[in-house]
Amino acid sequence: MSASETAVASTKPKMMWYDQVWLALPFGLIILGGLIGGAIGGGAWAVNRVVFEKTATPVLRYVFTGLITGAAYLFWLVLAVILVMLLNQNQ
Repeated sequence: MSASETAVASTKPKMMWYDQVWLALPFGLIILGGLIGGAIGGGAWAVNRVVFEKTATPVLRYVFTGLITGAAYLFWLVLAVILVMLLNQNQ
């Protein structure tokens, strides 16, 4: 890491605990969906983190990351329904 990268990283304000909890909401998919839910939740968490850091307006940070989290849960639900339908099709 170069000196300029270190300076930029150290000037970023630390996220508050409630911001970190908000960003981690997609990890609830681990409880619901196991490995598949964890993979979807981990991806949504990574996207949430980038969006949260890049968005300047505080209200939009929560709106965008909330939509991403909701989309992750919806994607998991659709994927789970499709998998159940495919597994029950053979019976």
